[in-house]
Amino acid sequence: MQPADVLVVDPDDRRKHLDYIQAVVTRMSSASSAAKGWLLPVATATYGYALTKDARLVAMLGVAAVLLFGFLDANYLRQEKAYRRLYDAVARGTRKVPLFSLDPSDADDPIPFAATRGQRIRLRLGRWFPGATVWLSWSVAPFYGALVVIGCAIALFA
Repeated sequence: MQPADVLVVDPDDRRKHLDYIQAVVTRMSSASSAAKGWLLPVATATYGYALTKDARLVAMLGVAAVLLFGFLDANYLRQEKAYRRLYDAVARGTRKVPLFSLDPSDADDPIPFAATRGQRIRLRLGRWFPGATVWLSWSVAPFYGALVVIGCAIALFA
């Protein structure tokens, strides 16, 4: 006998659905690594040029590139976490997720009807922009923070 809150789905369909979601999570993780790989030559070139030619503006251009890549990487991580929530919802079978859906919002609670305008805006922005937990994660803050500090130091003291 199944509990009333657990959905019954064919095990093969659930396994395939989980495979699809895992493929998306893997792609997000690979894209995050690629973003870091693309940034390093850009930061090295701009910071190196700024040091050798005493070009503070170029160092600030490097800082802007670091911030841009950091935002991109944080968004990859935010999306990856959303797909992990979808994976958990499908694996547990406790939420009504349409079969083979790759929409991560299916795993989230809907915006309450009684929510105030400010709450609705915050919830919608949270679905588009990374939150503090993403920015402060071990894969974003130390990596990009160190590069921003180095770039600012070069811009100020070079």
